[in-house]
Amino acid sequence: MRKRGKKTEEGAVTAAQAASAASGLKARGGACWRWCGVIFGLIILVGALLCLLLLYTTGQAQANEPVESPKGAPDEAFTRAAVPLVRQFVTARYKDYGKGKVTLRHLKNHIVAKSDLGLTYEDLRDDRYSAVIEDEVDAIVARCDGGKKPVACVEGT
Repeated sequence: MRKRGKKTEEGAVTAAQAASAASGLKARGGACWRWCGVIFGLIILVGALLCLLLLYTTGQAQANEPVESPKGAPDEAFTRAAVPLVRQFVTARYKDYGKGKVTLRHLKNHIVAKSDLGLTYEDLRDDRYSAVIEDEVDAIVARCDGGKKPVACVEGT
């Protein structure tokens, strides 16, 4: 009868070799579970990113919907008030305008604060109001070559 763990014939496996082989299987099994965990984590991460992307694009679509002011279309009084306010705003910030630091949001907030027409920022988001403002801004850009000419160009001189 053979004793366990001792080599009795050539090529026979000892107990130490068998234990070593068994621990190798356990180690490989642990690595498999680790990789499964990594893959599962990546799937969860990609799914979360896709959900965030969907929420972002849905929000962008809503933000780009046309806005209509409850006050209706702009009247001549708005045009008469807005054009000088646009010129005043750009003149006061001409250096920043030339660097591209002046935004339509800043300009619209200035118009709301200074016009005394009872308009809100939301009213100025209406394309009809925005068109009046943007037409004057475009005219200034053309006259002043995007801020490269002297500030007097804002008034058209």
